[in-house]
This record gives sequence, structure tokens and C-alpha cells, in this order.
Amino acid sequence: MKPRERVMLALQHKEPDRVPLFYRDVPEVEERLLKDLNLKDREELLTFLGIDFRWVGPKYIGPVLEDKDGIRKRDIWGVEYKYIHINEKAGYWETISNPLKDINDPENLEEYSWPKLEWFDFSHLKEEVDRYEDYAIMTNPGFSSPGILQYPIQNLLGVEKAFIDMYINPEFFDALVRHILDFRVPFIEQMLLAAKERIDFFRIGDDYGGQENLLLSPEIWRRRIKPALISMVDIAKKHKAYCYQHSCGSIRPLIPDFIDIGVDVLDPLQITAKDMDPAELKKEFGFKICFSGGVDEQNLLRTGSTDDVRNYVKRLLDIMAPGGGFFIGPTHNFQVDIPTSNIIAMYEAAKEWHY
Repeated sequence: MKPRERVMLALQHKEPDRVPLFYRDVPEVEERLLKDLNLKDREELLTFLGIDFRWVGPKYIGPVLEDKDGIRKRDIWGVEYKYIHINEKAGYWETISNPLKDINDPENLEEYSWPKLEWFDFSHLKEEVDRYEDYAIMTNPGFSSPGILQYPIQNLLGVEKAFIDMYINPEFFDALVRHILDFRVPFIEQMLLAAKERIDFFRIGDDYGGQENLLLSPEIWRRRIKPALISMVDIAKKHKAYCYQHSCGSIRPLIPDFIDIGVDVLDPLQITAKDMDPAELKKEFGFKICFSGGVDEQNLLRTGSTDDVRNYVKRLLDIMAPGGGFFIGPTHNFQVDIPTSNIIAMYEAAKEWHY
């Protein structure tokens, strides 16, 4: 069975020949895996692991964003970042500016320099989707998998102001969302059209939950965030793409809303978060929405043995895979403290499991 056929059967809540495999990592892990496995590039790595998805997106050709020293950069929204080294092997980009943190009047947003479609080259997308015709194709992380709350609003305003404005300055917050969508919606449409409507999954990347609870009340989420999601989901559906919603954390109260607006896949099934028990979610929502993820990278993949990983994968699939509706993958990007052997064990165990 070809990978795309396998994914589409599971998406339709049918049982394919095996559970579809999903992958995500940080660059340092990819570099290490290529070395450990003696592979030459990411495509060889995905093939070696048996991953059923491939990722595409437009190329950025706009103003230079990264400084020559590689330590500072800007994003398309004007937010600045600095690279922070955790150790010799890893680091992360820390936000060092919030360009709209002092703005409170909606009219002042008209003067801001918003990103432009001409900063992106969409011309190669048809060639890319043709190359991956046997795979389930998803939009790349980053530009091509947009969010609203976490990115860019929290980065533009600062986390504290973003949450406060939802409550005490909703006119400003809603105006900001409209400006973001003025770029987002045409971008999504142009991307999907350039790919000749062959992108299977449009990915929305945002976070609405923490380890114990939602980051905001369901009522405020429905008023301030849900309408923007509807706009993005609707344009994706118009161009024959399924919608793959990413949100970490304890987000169970929002799952009926995701189903209501047409989200097809919920990622990452963060099983260590409160109220995200796989058996309960499968029973309540398992035939209304597809789940992706489920293999804990906070603890299990970092500290467990390969036998621990294999045994957990088999228990998880016993719960989530029957009847389709599940793609297995990590609950977040593979991090540098996850051994190569555990990553291999995870995918081997998934391929050995049978419906």
C-alpha cells in the first residue's frame, strides 16, 4: 500500500495495512540521525523510517531576515530573535522584541509594515507535489502552517499583553486579527492553488493549552480566536485540503469546537497533559476526528529504554489505532536528549503492530 493511500484510509476511519507514521524533529536531531544511520539527507531519513508524509511550502525571497553572524534574526512580522545556546549541541531562538507592545489603538495598526505576498515564491510547488505524489503531503512548519494566538500575536504584543487585550481591549485585538488574516488568507489560497490543489493537509500551528489547563477560557477562545480559524479552515477546504490542527497541552474542552469548524486531524495528542487520556479521547471523539502523535517525548523517549518505548507504542496502538483515525508520532519535535535508539524503536514497534 502506498503511503498516501495508507494515510487517507486512516483519515476516513478505516484500517490500512499499518498505522501511518508521522515525524518531527529539531535540526540538531536530524543532523545526528543522518550521521548515526549513515544517510545523506532528510529524504533518505524519512524513507528509512517509513514516514508516510512529506512537507512542502513556498520559498521566502523577501527582505533579509537573519544577520550575518547567525545569532540574530527577524521574522516576516518584524519580531526580532536572538539564538540562545543551551549547550554545545542545542539552542533556541528567544524573542527579544515585541514591536506592537505599546500600541493600543486599532487605527495605529494601519501604519504598521505587514508582510507581503510578493516576499514568497510559489512557482516550484507543483514540481514538489508531483515529486511526492505517493505520499500524504502537508504544509511545511513555519510560514506555511500559520497560527494566530501564539504566532504571531503573542510575539507581536508580548504574551502578557496578548492575553490582557483579549479581555480589556477586544476592539484592538480583533483589529489585529483582521490585519493578520488580510495576509494569511490570500497566502493560504495562493499556496494551495500553486500546488494545483494537491496538498492533502493544511496545518494550523498554534498552542491553546498548558500542562494542566487551557491558556484562556473556552468562551474567550470562541470569541477571539475561533472566527480566525474558521477563515483559514474554510479557504483550505475550498481548495480540497484537509485541516490538521496543532495545539500542545490540555485542550479537551476545545475538541468539539475543532470538529464543528471542520478540523480533520488534531495533533499532537499530548498524553501527559491533563484530561488527554488516549482511551477516553478515542471513546468520545475517535470517530469524529483523527488524532496524531501520542508518543511522549517529555519523559518516555528521553529516559525510557528501547523496550519501554516498544511496549508503550504497542499499548498506545491497541487503544488508538483500531477503526482507523490515528497517525502515530512524537508529542512534539524529537529533542537532542532523545537517543537515536529510542526513535528507531518507536517506528519499528509501530510497523510491527497489526490491526
